Amino acid sequence: MFRVNRISATPRILAIVYTDGGAASSYIAELGYRLREAGTSIAGIVQYKPTLPAPSRCAIEVEELTSRFVLQLSEDGADQPFGCGIDPEALAEAAALITAALRKHPDVVLLNKFGRLEAEGGGLRETIAEAIQLGTPLIAGVPRRNLGPWRALTKGLAEEIAIGSSRLYQWLAAHRMMLDCEIALAPSMPTIRAAG
Repeated sequence: MFRVNRISATPRILAIVYTDGGAASSYIAELGYRLREAGTSIAGIVQYKPTLPAPSRCAIEVEELTSRFVLQLSEDGADQPFGCGIDPEALAEAAALITAALRKHPDVVLLNKFGRLEAEGGGLRETIAEAIQLGTPLIAGVPRRNLGPWRALTKGLAEEIAIGSSRLYQWLAAHRMMLDCEIALAPSMPTIRAAG
């Protein structure tokens, strides 16, 4: 997978751990768009919010942040009782777009979800491993139920924070990324302000 030199090339990895997938997707998308607007060179995928209502709960659209391509990840008629079916071709296209962006040495890679596919060894797992191997700072949303496989993949080297943690801004600053904005999910959630 990847080798770690604990002295000079320790992976710079941050997991945003969550239990509420809807809140996490919105939070991580907002983070990605704000970083891009602030001039950060950013790769990865976040949930895309179209102007039209989704035809079903499984209409999963993501935007690759470097290319700005929007991809429909869910398969047609993919509403299932325990989740959504993912189109393998669309997922492969997302992986290819992120891999192409990695060649440009982005400041950070942001992934909306280390989901079931990644936890089982598929999905964007190889792309995540490539970013780690290159030493590119990486932020990923990780559902609490997938923490075990996430920790195995990252060899326990990822820092873990909750949604809304002010530690996010400290981590970004440590990797020379700053935000002069606020990220708030909803009126019930505290607003996080960038320090300084």
